[in-house]
Amino acid sequence: MNIPLMVAWMCVFGALVHGLITTRHTNMKCEVQDESFVEVKECRLKVLGRGIIGANVYLKLKVLPVKTVQVNFSVWKKLSGYHPYLFNTTVNFCHILKHPNPSNIFFYFYREIRPYSNANHSCPINFFTQQHDIILKNFVLNEKMFSLFPVPTGNYMFAIKIMANDAWRATIFSYMDVTGDKS
Repeated sequence: MNIPLMVAWMCVFGALVHGLITTRHTNMKCEVQDESFVEVKECRLKVLGRGIIGANVYLKLKVLPVKTVQVNFSVWKKLSGYHPYLFNTTVNFCHILKHPNPSNIFFYFYREIRPYSNANHSCPINFFTQQHDIILKNFVLNEKMFSLFPVPTGNYMFAIKIMANDAWRATIFSYMDVTGDKS
C-alpha cells in the first residue's frame, strides 16, 4: 500500500475512534424468494427519536422444521451503482450459534444485532410459535460497530441473504450513510 493511501486510511480510522464519523440507516428493503416458506410482516425503518433511526424486520416462517440455515453477508459501496466492498462471506448460522467464534467477521456484526433480535435459537426449528419467527426490533447503528476496521465516508448497502433447508428464501437490504461529523 502506498504511503498517502495508508495515511488516508489512518485518518479515517482515527476519526472513527474519536467519534468524528456518524452512521445512520437510510433505507431498508426485504425480498422473498419463496413466499410459501416465509412471509415479510414488517421491513421498515422507524424514527425512534431525534436523529435516531431503528431498523425493524419481521419474517414469519410458514414451513417447519428448519434444519439448516446459511447466511450470506456482504457489504457494497455506492460509487456509480453499488459495488462489492470489504467482504462477502457465507456462514452456517446454526454452527455460529452453537460455536461462537469472535474472530469471524459475521459473528462481529451478529454480536451487535443480537440484543435487538430473537434470532438466537438453535437448529432445528420445530415449533410454530412467534418466538421462531425472525424478528429484529429497533436496531440502531452504532459507530463503535465500525471501530475494528476503517470505513470511509459514503453510502453503503448490507445485503443479507438467508438460505434455509438448502434453498435461498429471503434477502434483506439495509442501506446506510457514513458521514463526517459537522459539529
